[in-house]
Amino acid sequence: MLPGPRPLRGLVIGDLSAAARALVRTALADVELELAVDPGEPDLGREATVDLVWHQFGDPARLRRVLDANPALAWLHTSAAGIDSLRDAIGDRPRLTVTHGAGIAATPIAEFVLACLLAHVKRLPDLAAQHRERRWEVLPLRELADLLVVVVGLGTIGSGVTERLAPFGAHVVGVRRHPERRPPAGVARVVGLEDLGRACAGADALILAVPLTPTTGRLVGPAVLSALAPGSVVINVARGALLDEAALLAGLAVGRPAAAYLDALAEEPLPSSSPLWTAPGVLVTPHTSWSSPHFEERSAALFADQVRRWLDGRPLRNVVDQALGY
Repeated sequence: MLPGPRPLRGLVIGDLSAAARALVRTALADVELELAVDPGEPDLGREATVDLVWHQFGDPARLRRVLDANPALAWLHTSAAGIDSLRDAIGDRPRLTVTHGAGIAATPIAEFVLACLLAHVKRLPDLAAQHRERRWEVLPLRELADLLVVVVGLGTIGSGVTERLAPFGAHVVGVRRHPERRPPAGVARVVGLEDLGRACAGADALILAVPLTPTTGRLVGPAVLSALAPGSVVINVARGALLDEAALLAGLAVGRPAAAYLDALAEEPLPSSSPLWTAPGVLVTPHTSWSSPHFEERSAALFADQVRRWLDGRPLRNVVDQALGY
């Protein structure tokens, strides 16, 4: 798999710290790897052959120019868990293997979901409002063990959520494209995407952790939201386009759901004019659930392992099925 006597040439699109580059160099100390960080110049890539591309949340248009300039490129790795934003840039390139960063941010995102769920059942927003008003009132709270929780998507993030819910005793129903696969820890049963509405009947929480594909766009609409229990919560840490936001606003008006934690929006950044900013029960966060001091470390470790596998001719991890979109 080596390109020949010259060093292996890799191009990073997006920011990459010196510390992350050092981690890669250490992990691949015996590999002649020239890892250049793309300066964003339109014609870079025409001047030299690029053997591999590591996409670090950079401009999709820039990625497309690099791919067009290197038609023989065999492998593209992205640190993102989903490739929906890169679909147009990748286009139709049957010779190109694409791998993604699933698992890098699973821990912080799963913890973020649990924090949102606990904030909902313990009514932290209401208690914070009482504090601001200097109002002493004992509110009725709930326990996670009393909840029916529906988790859509049982990849590394969804599985991380269910594993963390297990000690609390919540009743968890998983929803995935292949319900016949073995469920992760903490899941009572698994159903297919076509049964999402039935799974949500009387559910206290709906958690979205599924990739955005042509079949999952607006997966959650009026029928699914109206099936939720009064006082329920929706938590979206995946992609905004999974959720019909107009239907969500209508549901919030009647308490199904009563609250929503939205870390993914159909339009990002969310315009200041959006009614989601002021809708009662909604907390909008700037797609930040992935944030962790360990993100770059994990990203570099995965990339280095992938390079090693690629050079050794071993199967790569997290290979994208471009027909399915994830």
